[in-house]
Amino acid sequence: MANLDSYPTLKQKVAAFFKKLDKDGDGEVTEAEAEVHWSGNFSKINKSAMFNEVDTDKDGKITLTELEGFFANVIASGYSVENLEEELDDMMNAESWVDFDDGRTTGMNK
Repeated sequence: MANLDSYPTLKQKVAAFFKKLDKDGDGEVTEAEAEVHWSGNFSKINKSAMFNEVDTDKDGKITLTELEGFFANVIASGYSVENLEEELDDMMNAESWVDFDDGRTTGMNK
C-alpha cells in the first residue's frame, strides 16, 4: 500500500478534509458529523458511502489513520495524486463522495 508520507500535499489535504469533518475536534468523525458536512447534498447517501469505504473497523467512527489508509489504497489502485487532490477539494466543498475503483465498495447500488 502506498504511504501518504510520499505525497505531502495530498496528506495535508486529507488532514484538512478530516479536520473539516471532525466538527467537535475529538479526533474521530462520526456519522452525524459527516451528515452535517454534506447537509443538503444527499447527506445520508454521501455519509453512508464514505463510511462503507473508510470505516474499516466498522465502529461507526472514522479516524485520520483510516482516512489516510483509504487514500493510500486509492493511490495504490492507480489514481493520480493530482486527481485525488482535485476530488478532495470538491469534497471539502461538500460535493459528493467519490466511489473510486479501488477494491472497496460504497455499498450503494449502481
